[in-house]
Amino acid sequence: MGVIDQRELDFAIFPSTLIADALRDSGYKDTDHALAELIDNSLDADAGHVEVIVVDAPRDPTIPFSRARTNEIAVADDGTGMDQRTLRRSLRFGDGTRAARTRIGRFGVGLPNSSMSQCRRVDIWTWQNGCDNAWRCYLDLDEIKRGATEVSEPVHDSVPQRWRSVVSATEELTGTLVVWSRLDRVKWQGGKTTLQHTGRLCGRLYRHYISDPRNACTITLALATRNEDGSYRLQDDAVNECKPNDPLYLMYPSSNAAPFHDRPMFRNFSERRWPVTFSDDNGQVQGGEIRVVCSMALTDAINQQRSSVRWPSSYRNPGDSPWGKDANRNLGVSIVRGRRELELSTAWVNNHEPQERWWSVEVTFDPSLDEVFGVVNNKQHAHGFVNGAGFDWRDIAYDDERTYGSVLDRLRETGDHRAHLMEVWTWIKEQISAMRDERKSIVRGARGGTRHPDTGTDVEQVGTDVINTQGRTGTTDHADPLPPEEKEAQIAQSLTDQQVTPEVAQGRAHQTVIEGRRVLFQSVPGTDTQAFFHVKSVGDVIEVFLNAHHPVHAHLFDVLDDDSDNDLSDRLNKASFSLKMLLIAWARYEDKLPLDQKSAAEDVRMDWGREARDFLRTYE
Repeated sequence: MGVIDQRELDFAIFPSTLIADALRDSGYKDTDHALAELIDNSLDADAGHVEVIVVDAPRDPTIPFSRARTNEIAVADDGTGMDQRTLRRSLRFGDGTRAARTRIGRFGVGLPNSSMSQCRRVDIWTWQNGCDNAWRCYLDLDEIKRGATEVSEPVHDSVPQRWRSVVSATEELTGTLVVWSRLDRVKWQGGKTTLQHTGRLCGRLYRHYISDPRNACTITLALATRNEDGSYRLQDDAVNECKPNDPLYLMYPSSNAAPFHDRPMFRNFSERRWPVTFSDDNGQVQGGEIRVVCSMALTDAINQQRSSVRWPSSYRNPGDSPWGKDANRNLGVSIVRGRRELELSTAWVNNHEPQERWWSVEVTFDPSLDEVFGVVNNKQHAHGFVNGAGFDWRDIAYDDERTYGSVLDRLRETGDHRAHLMEVWTWIKEQISAMRDERKSIVRGARGGTRHPDTGTDVEQVGTDVINTQGRTGTTDHADPLPPEEKEAQIAQSLTDQQVTPEVAQGRAHQTVIEGRRVLFQSVPGTDTQAFFHVKSVGDVIEVFLNAHHPVHAHLFDVLDDDSDNDLSDRLNKASFSLKMLLIAWARYEDKLPLDQKSAAEDVRMDWGREARDFLRTYE
């Protein structure tokens, strides 16, 4: 009888080696996201201060061009600490309580999953009566692979001196220290780079905790070095406090680049709330609220001509600036569960347009709505909500459903969570479209749409110069003069009457008056009129309002004023085609007139031609 292979007696559905490897591939995007799981636990323990410490081992002098490598990573806090039983359970996979909807963590996989995704061993010290009386417990990947099936019993073990020298939380009566060692999956080789990425991410994920004046929590990042004797020391100037990194750019002070580190870079564009109630998988009624805030860039950040902030001459456009690059890193819709961000989704973003960085949306929901939003257990994604980017109710309508309401009724009757999100998706889509249009209005409004190709002079100023040289031949030439303040107020009111936002209206009115302009050229949201532009006047100022809803706007002006990287020759060809179509449209208009009106139309065409000649002579 031959020797029986021990593996033939193991009938486990999931072999321990397979489980160990599977746990390591648990979906954490990077080391910084895995560290965020530990910070979640600290905040759930009511910590007022969380520390992230990365320890680098010194470079090996015997190896040419070698660099310091990260040796250990720790997260410490001054929270409530844990008793023995809680400590041991914290290292069990899936020991969370999904009923704990007021906490960041619910699923019970964060600490062990995130740790094993980065290292082969994790140790936890926790204390409720000083760190000399700490309990310690651990998980070891190699032991799991060898068949370990239980978390080891916690043991009394005071926090080692090497950690006391670099962790301030060890001075508190209660607290916890989590240490990753035998690192083998950390993304970045050096501790400095790891901390840079972690600081930026944590500033975004926990911005509402960091900035809350009533219940603020500080998060510090520190780089330490392991000495030859095994002790640790903090590097000089290596402790930095995490600052809010707000994609809405409404918080300040923040991590944004100067001058927007101590002032908002965006303004609140719109805000709305939706109450939600539903039955969970257990038939229990759950309730919560969805809140959406939209923001867009202030003129100071995107228009150098009208900015109250001095821009360095090297910035050719706002995207080249440090704050523009910061905005590009925060591109997307921020989805926030409670006060903690889950993800920054680019599903709503046109990735080919650099101007997308100048709007932002934050969607906040109560943890009680996890099922509605489709929150995954590593808290990095809300697939149920993100799947609604680009939502159109027609895509999910049955053949006999002809209206939005009929689709909504069916989803409600069947308990489909999309019923709670349809209106939110639609509203966000509308707001993003409106913010895109307003950004164009802010940028174009300040420069009158176009500049002279040779002199760079604003088209409004060129038009003003022509009018002033023609003599007193028009209605506005004979208008009674207005005091500057009254004139500015009337122009601003005229613009707001055309649905131009107050900020843009005030800026355009001030610019017109202060520079003595006789022409104001402005794209406006438009009305149902079939004219592609209309004319008004305030005092001696002629206002030309271009109807943004008319096809001429999209086919001609949008194409010519396109500030993206689209091919220039293609844009010019489209504009030339559209202009010729305009002339054909006029020709067809004359063609359809009765014989007794053709002469008057020809006179209008001739008069307009003479005016065009006068104004276009500036190009000669």
